[in-house]
Amino acid sequence: MLSLAELQSTMRDVSLGGDAERLAGVIVEDGFSHAERLNIHRNNTTILLCEALSATFSVVNKLVGDEFFEAVTRLFVRAQPPRSPCLFEYGATFPTYLATLPAAADLPYLGDVARLEWLWNEAFHAPEATPLTSADLADVKPEAYGDLTFGPHPSLGLLGSPYPIKEIWDINQCNAAPDATVNLDEGGQALAVLRPKTNVEILELSPCGFVLAGRLRDGARLEEAFSAAQSIDPAFDPASTLAVLISAGAFKSYNLKS
Repeated sequence: MLSLAELQSTMRDVSLGGDAERLAGVIVEDGFSHAERLNIHRNNTTILLCEALSATFSVVNKLVGDEFFEAVTRLFVRAQPPRSPCLFEYGATFPTYLATLPAAADLPYLGDVARLEWLWNEAFHAPEATPLTSADLADVKPEAYGDLTFGPHPSLGLLGSPYPIKEIWDINQCNAAPDATVNLDEGGQALAVLRPKTNVEILELSPCGFVLAGRLRDGARLEEAFSAAQSIDPAFDPASTLAVLISAGAFKSYNLKS
């Protein structure tokens, strides 16, 4: 006789593709065998998880088509089942899974498009927080600016890609022009994804601005973040990018480090 914990663990494994014979004698067979009953449950579980992935990665689904997407997500569900009861939390590793999939090798940007969709999902479900504004910094003396550090907004995510993934994402939205196209030779994009208020926003940054945003998100002093960005391009004006980030709501707080 299986203990409750063993029964739950085995049921989980069988629901995700494990051998139904492990539960022989445990499932009541009343018109249907235990294998048939478990197969119904397995199919329903797989369909539910695949639909959850489709809702999160709708652009990826559109890019590869329903048949391919369903086949890939079924494999993913079996290989990496959810570890949380919240369906919107499922799929964090799906972009990496896609990027290493031989069948998707002719779409090298697919993994990064999936990463963008996951950041959008994370931003949408992130905790609420009041964004920092430039007015909040009014009392900071100019000579102390270099010692400023910023607390990132809970929704802030950063993503750099060698492909124009925002353009790919844009033309696959329901309100996009039907004849819109993307030239992959346009080069890469550096993006900030955030939801300071109601809507998720995708902000394109310069390569230097991306470094600046990343250093500030990771807790670097403003002077250190400025230096890191200007080491890429000495002509870069970090002040204007900082103003854009603050205006967009990328931070929730500040502190002065001595």
